[in-house]
Amino acid sequence: MRKRMIITAGLGLAGVALVAGAFGVRQPNSGGTSSPPAANVAAAAAAGTFGRASGASIDRTIANLQQHLVAVPKDFPSWAGLGLAYIQQAKITVNSDFYPKAQGALEQSIAINDVDNFLAYAGLSALASARHDFASAETYARHGLTLNPSSPLLYGALGDALVQLGRQSEAEAAIDKMVKIRPDTASLARQSYLRELRGDLAGARDLMRQAFDFAPSVSDRAFTLFYLGELDFNSGDPNAALDYYRQALVAAPGDIQALAGKAKAEAALGQNQTAADDYAAVVARAPEPGLVLEYGEFLESIGRVAEARSQYKIVEVTKQLFEANGVESDATMTLFYADHGQPSAALANGTSGIKTRPFLVMQDAYGWALHVNGQDSEALQAVKSALDVGLPSALFHYHAGMIEYALGDVAAARTDLALALQLNPNFSPLAAPTARQTLASLESTS
Repeated sequence: MRKRMIITAGLGLAGVALVAGAFGVRQPNSGGTSSPPAANVAAAAAAGTFGRASGASIDRTIANLQQHLVAVPKDFPSWAGLGLAYIQQAKITVNSDFYPKAQGALEQSIAINDVDNFLAYAGLSALASARHDFASAETYARHGLTLNPSSPLLYGALGDALVQLGRQSEAEAAIDKMVKIRPDTASLARQSYLRELRGDLAGARDLMRQAFDFAPSVSDRAFTLFYLGELDFNSGDPNAALDYYRQALVAAPGDIQALAGKAKAEAALGQNQTAADDYAAVVARAPEPGLVLEYGEFLESIGRVAEARSQYKIVEVTKQLFEANGVESDATMTLFYADHGQPSAALANGTSGIKTRPFLVMQDAYGWALHVNGQDSEALQAVKSALDVGLPSALFHYHAGMIEYALGDVAAARTDLALALQLNPNFSPLAAPTARQTLASLESTS
């Protein structure tokens, strides 16, 4: 699961449905879903107030706000807008150094006005989600709603947090309220993601196309096109996905998320040199752990093992940089450790992550960490909990199949491995070949 993750050009200040916690949410080679197209919240309705002219870049937005605040330092909505702009900039650049800046701006806004400053609480909720502190994200969003119970921004922020906390029904209720108040790209993209989690891929596509129709800017259009591509890729159609990723890059040529998607689709189609070039460009600009890991596993899959190992070393370094800026490690690192010879670290990371983020992505990763530590009965229970939500994830079924194989349940293993490859035969450059080999072995002995 994205890895997605993901992962980063999304709805701007005028659009508001950004990728959940931009860093570390992207699950490598999931074959399931991208990182939620809905977790960082930006200031949609107030964009004009915060100095973003139509079509202005996020850099210009920030410069305008900074200049304005020099002249009017007590303008608390603009401080909140600046904080939200920094969160957006962090997502676009995959640079967590903007998070402390966002926190400072939002705290300044609250210091000036803590009476009815709902927008600052929307920003604090967005920042907490970006750092994977979803309990705090929920708290901030709920406080903001006591100040403005009709804010679609805050219902979006609340829904984002509840999804990651594993409270699907509550999340759906919050997003339904958001859509009723303001049916736009931000709310419809969130609703699309919730449909995807339930396994309603047709409904997810329809809602994302509606989100595209509402998209107010080129970055927002790129955002929706990317997720339409993800829906196709995770359904086993890399050709259709590649077309969407390319369309996203036409809309927003600098979009890292779309370029990463393009590389992934090219790899699935056997266009190895083009994929390698695109992945190299991605990680040069955005060395986020999930993206670097994805690149490393692709390199390993085509026999460039030494280069892959170099990328794996970078995963650890970038993880430390993100943690230094308050971003909690999550499922990406659990899977990295589990799949690359560090079972104890995988279990420690997974045990910590499941406590703060009991989302299906983390449940699956925790189950896989239990498996590589030999705790297969508990592992299968965790992975099945992830599958119970309804998401048709090739990665989840692969994990279930391999754990069932370890437990000696050959029939169940055969079913889950076959389903993983049916859902998406290219769900992972390393795991998909293992699934095929294991399934062939099981079928030859049946």
